[in-house]
Amino acid sequence: MRKLNTLFLVMLSSMLHANQLGENTYQIACKNCHSPKLAVAIKAPAAFDTKAWNKRFDNAEQESKSNPTQFKTPIDYLVYNVKIGKGLMYHGGLCNESDEPNKNCSDEAFTQAIYYMSDRKAAAE
Repeated sequence: MRKLNTLFLVMLSSMLHANQLGENTYQIACKNCHSPKLAVAIKAPAAFDTKAWNKRFDNAEQESKSNPTQFKTPIDYLVYNVKIGKGLMYHGGLCNESDEPNKNCSDEAFTQAIYYMSDRKAAAE
């Protein structure tokens, strides 16, 4: 029972860290353009707009099926687009341009930011 409790605490801590990483990355790199007021105008999915994000994930799923060597999962395709930039989005969102001292512009940070904005859980992939 003790091992089970320890495992549960480790999993819970990991989930909380991922949520915090996603929210922090959103605040630093994504919030300006993915805010609901601006996103529609620039044709970006608004943060927490599940319908808009579902469209992006559906498209990403098709891309990952069409290019399985490049994109193993739909999130790989979405992170790829963050890294190279898409439409009006700079490469890396605004993460690299941020003056935040503790910014994290890693693939994992972008992944968690996408899950945060889309209101999806990583396990759903």
